[in-house]
Amino acid sequence: MAPLPFLTIAAASLLSYRNAVAIEPRQSSSQYTYVNLAVNTGTSVHRASGVLYGVPDVQGQIPSSFYTGKSAPGGVEIIADVLTSRLLTTCFAVVLRQTRFLEIVSNYETARSYGAQFILKMSDIWGADGTQATTAEWPGDNGSYTEFDRFLAQLVSDVKANSMTAGLKILIWNEPDLGTAFWYPGFTRYLAMWNHAVTYLRTNLPGVPIAGPGFAKPPSTSNSWWTGWLSNIKSSGTAPDIYDWHLEGDISSSVDDLQTTQPVLVSMLESYGLVVGEFSKALGFFCIAKTVIDEYGTSGEQVPSGAAWWISRLERFNMYGIRGNWASGAQLHDFLAGLLGKTDVNSATGTGYFANGEYNVYHYYATTMTGYRVQTTGSTDRLMDCYAVVDSNTVRILVGGRLTTGTYELVIESISSLGLATSGTITVHTYQFAYAGVYTASPMTDLGTVAHTYTGNTLSFPIYQTSTTTTWAFEFPF
Repeated sequence: MAPLPFLTIAAASLLSYRNAVAIEPRQSSSQYTYVNLAVNTGTSVHRASGVLYGVPDVQGQIPSSFYTGKSAPGGVEIIADVLTSRLLTTCFAVVLRQTRFLEIVSNYETARSYGAQFILKMSDIWGADGTQATTAEWPGDNGSYTEFDRFLAQLVSDVKANSMTAGLKILIWNEPDLGTAFWYPGFTRYLAMWNHAVTYLRTNLPGVPIAGPGFAKPPSTSNSWWTGWLSNIKSSGTAPDIYDWHLEGDISSSVDDLQTTQPVLVSMLESYGLVVGEFSKALGFFCIAKTVIDEYGTSGEQVPSGAAWWISRLERFNMYGIRGNWASGAQLHDFLAGLLGKTDVNSATGTGYFANGEYNVYHYYATTMTGYRVQTTGSTDRLMDCYAVVDSNTVRILVGGRLTTGTYELVIESISSLGLATSGTITVHTYQFAYAGVYTASPMTDLGTVAHTYTGNTLSFPIYQTSTTTTWAFEFPF
């Protein structure tokens, strides 16, 4: 993906000026984002690369190069390894029928062919897609689970018949807490359905991980759906293998941010005596084993800057993430969920795909940012963040603002941990990611290199965020 054309002239003048004179920071403490090169936070496995829907039902419609990172015609590297060894989610708003299930099989096979995991949203196969009639049948109607058991039995049979257990995860129900859009019978019935489904699947599909609750709202001690569900899964022994929820709310609110909600869930899991994971003393927070944000980012955030901000957050908290998909109709199952364009965007079977600006961010992230991660800290206003990795001879840093403008400072600490002197000169290579629209190509721009002087074991330089959509990557050798 490629970010928006930020003011290239301004960027060039910034780099030239930095080469000549050290800029005195004028920012408040809320406008700094930090990298600590001395703290290794683990191997880079690209946790933020999940895709929701976005894959056509016809295998091969999107060329494999867009999944694998191979060169496009002309030798231009525009392909992202967006799915490899990551989470790929798909669902279908239909009642379970064999003909429709074959389309699920197609998406599953596409995912597995690239080494991706596959999350099957069971509620969507049932038909709870927000368009169901008010008279639709729900699990447990009239106190009977006969029809639901028939549904579960068919699901298990089809999964086994199509050899789909490897890499498969099953999400019980999508956003049951979102009014009556996807779950009509109420909270008590939801808990009964959850217990019934988990018990059935654990008996009949042993070893296939179960995900939940898939709530639209983030964890909170004041949210009765969360507190009631946690109490229920503890007492009934139906805790999921993977905890998941959505973060697609108000970007100005602190609750729409992993920095707030991840520690809240840790505390809540502990309070109910549920498994949390191991505490990382180096990072200062719990890493919740097997946790997913299975829909992240509002539609407005699906631009280069927003992508980089979310990558930074998910990586810091060791959370796997799946980008939200805001398309509809046939476009919902195309374009890698808004990362690609094509010649005729209204043709469900059309080809002629190309990468948009945001895709180039994920391409850079997935194919270039390898090695080990290092500790980062976002700005205290929560609007600027960064993700950094170190390989055998290069440091790479991706910065991202959450639809913000202003001047921020990138501070890179512990330079000597690379074997470099505590003061001197470092040549930084800058790449710009701009955005021209979801169905418009916008390539990454190489802005060249600039020599920066540094002292006190710390290198810092400003980020002039004049566009809410553009973002940058910085590299330097050692």
